Amino acid sequence: MTDSRLRALVEAIHSSPTQAVIYLSGGASQALGWLMSVPGASNTVLESIVTYSRMSLIQLLGKVPAQAASSQTAEEMALLAYNRALKLSKPGSPVLGVGFTGALASARPKRGDHRFHLSTRTSDRLWSSTVTLTKGLRTREQEDGVSSQYLIKAIANASKVPGTFVPDLTESEVPDEYERQFDEDEELEQLLTGTICFKMYPFSRDTSDAQRKIILSGSFNPLHDGHVKLLEIATSICGGGYPCFELSAVNADKPPLAISQIKDRVKQFEKVGMTVHICYHVLRTS
Repeated sequence: MTDSRLRALVEAIHSSPTQAVIYLSGGASQALGWLMSVPGASNTVLESIVTYSRMSLIQLLGKVPAQAASSQTAEEMALLAYNRALKLSKPGSPVLGVGFTGALASARPKRGDHRFHLSTRTSDRLWSSTVTLTKGLRTREQEDGVSSQYLIKAIANASKVPGTFVPDLTESEVPDEYERQFDEDEELEQLLTGTICFKMYPFSRDTSDAQRKIILSGSFNPLHDGHVKLLEIATSICGGGYPCFELSAVNADKPPLAISQIKDRVKQFEKVGMTVHICYHVLRTS
């Protein structure tokens, strides 16, 4: 990495609390090398997967995409990455899912545009962008490089990291961007429909032993001292860990909780300073 501004941006990303899962297909591969080559990558990157073959992409998505290189596919990849990051991240850390798919220069000349699609997903924001590159202007390596620059900048923006670095796009290569913001109610609605797997409310301030979660599931209607004591004992028996309660929004034996009910029950955990995550189904196994 020769650009000092790009390196400084990667360093700033690694200094932020955001933890990310990155799914790529068809380009932006240099971005992974840049992220990994700067110390502190383990603070940021939870997992990265390059789905380069068609079958690999199909297995990641769980279906045959209408078009591999498209905004829809990038958004679906970002959502999958976000849900994966929720499961891998430390409690309380901001979580980011990144999806990229591209149709860049190849060994055989392409009839269509050289383009890439990028999407980022956080708890409160979905952002997508399509960039059509000037055909014949760059080699494959150069197209991969500029798409990698754009991906790093997008990670920085999603992580709320300021920077002066600007990707090497020409004046005619104007990104077509789309953004949607989510409030808490919309996020919980996505949970109730199964779009996201859970939402964490990290009310516990002590995250010193956050690598392993000790989870106590229940309806907590209401939460009482017995629940708190039971979780304390479970944590002690397990030799330590990060104690958290789990409330399932969808129960096979009961009607799904309403958003207002979820928010009311969450307030109980806030009062006692205990973390709770709201899930679509319980994470534990029988």
